[in-house]
Amino acid sequence: MIPRGKSGRCKVRSNKHSVLETPYGNLSSAHVDPVEKKPLFHFHPSTYVYSIGGWGCNLSCKNCQNYQISQVWVVNSAVTSPEEICKRALSKKCGGIAFTYNEPTTWYEFMEDTAAEARKNGLYTVCVTNGYIQKEPMSELLEYIDAFNIDVKSFSDQFYQKYCGGTLKPVLESVELAAEHKNHIELTYLVIPGINDSHEELEAFSNWVRSINERIPVHFNAFHPCFELRHLDSTPISTLLNARQIGYDQGLKYVYLGNVNYPSAGDTVCPRCGRVAVRRVSTRAQKTDGICRFCNEELNMVVNPKDNTSVRFWEYE
Repeated sequence: MIPRGKSGRCKVRSNKHSVLETPYGNLSSAHVDPVEKKPLFHFHPSTYVYSIGGWGCNLSCKNCQNYQISQVWVVNSAVTSPEEICKRALSKKCGGIAFTYNEPTTWYEFMEDTAAEARKNGLYTVCVTNGYIQKEPMSELLEYIDAFNIDVKSFSDQFYQKYCGGTLKPVLESVELAAEHKNHIELTYLVIPGINDSHEELEAFSNWVRSINERIPVHFNAFHPCFELRHLDSTPISTLLNARQIGYDQGLKYVYLGNVNYPSAGDTVCPRCGRVAVRRVSTRAQKTDGICRFCNEELNMVVNPKDNTSVRFWEYE
């Protein structure tokens, strides 16, 4: 219960005269991004997405990279409507709209309304979220959002309590709900040296993902010092390579490395023939129709032939 005259932990919803209020359409950020930057490697590859962010977060992660907008009170900012967001996305020739940068569920109502409007306009929608949300609103959101990248920040409840001010169970339940509903899902795990990078924890995480669906793409991302964890070192490439190998050893089919400049970090390896089916460098990807060009294996990709994306593709020998 939020006391009268106070705001909730997310710093967005407030109790004004015993009425729960939340800002609607208050933008902190708006950019055109490659969808691979979300990161989503198996969803409308090489399209551009109109990415918008609001304010606040329902967690307080000590390593937050966007703390300037997620860990502050809502400030005066541009206010817009779902119709205007869709108009901007279309005018910039984007394939869809992404709710990202801060935690999108803090402006749940605006996100849901915008997603419904996007569908009317033939735009896909993406939610980049921490997954820390109750089952009922998550289930409702699944009807409107086409793809999710969900951060599983650790496979330890102690980590969530100490470093995020939350708990692990709701996040796992969100992933399981999305998988059950057949929405497109990709997972991100930020590997922090000495904190959530033990062999046992990475193995347990990978086993859990496999138990849901071995074909869910997993992104093991490098940590770089920021916010309240500036005293830590960046993640060594050896640690990321170990995480990727653990993922493959536990049966995951698509494992990627992020936040690092390393050959093959973003390549899609065909789980059937073992050859590189899609090469990537940063956010540029080799053109694909979602099928391995060597053995015709289906690569668990959402690909729309109507995507106008040739400007971002390039061919290999």
